[in-house]
Amino acid sequence: MVELDKYELHALHKLLGAVKFSEKIDSYDLNEFANSPLNTSILKKVREEHIRNQQAAGNSDLIEKWLENIKFRFESETGKAIPNLLRHLSPSSLETLGNLKKEELQAFAIGLVEPLHSETVEIEKLSDFIKSLAKEKV
Repeated sequence: MVELDKYELHALHKLLGAVKFSEKIDSYDLNEFANSPLNTSILKKVREEHIRNQQAAGNSDLIEKWLENIKFRFESETGKAIPNLLRHLSPSSLETLGNLKKEELQAFAIGLVEPLHSETVEIEKLSDFIKSLAKEKV
């Protein structure tokens, strides 16, 4: 069973409540959640539980194929979605990202794509995009 800490539980409760009960979902809140390390943490836990459940149901072969095919690529659908989310960050958030050292920016980029696996070259492409977006928007 998935166990969430109090921060993850709060974030998930806020997201699900917004999705279910809001007349108009606030894109700012959703964007902040999408880029949040809490979302990554929750997604990793839920994904691991999903994998265990599928394996217990006898679907190990399907899970292995699924895991092989879900890698982050900058030129993929996911690769397009993440930059689109980043374009809606506040100017202060972009300024902060623009001031990060290369290693810090790459760590941020990895956090954006986790739990997907990624190659270094793909993370570098995303990091370069973030850096150029920060310069353009600030």
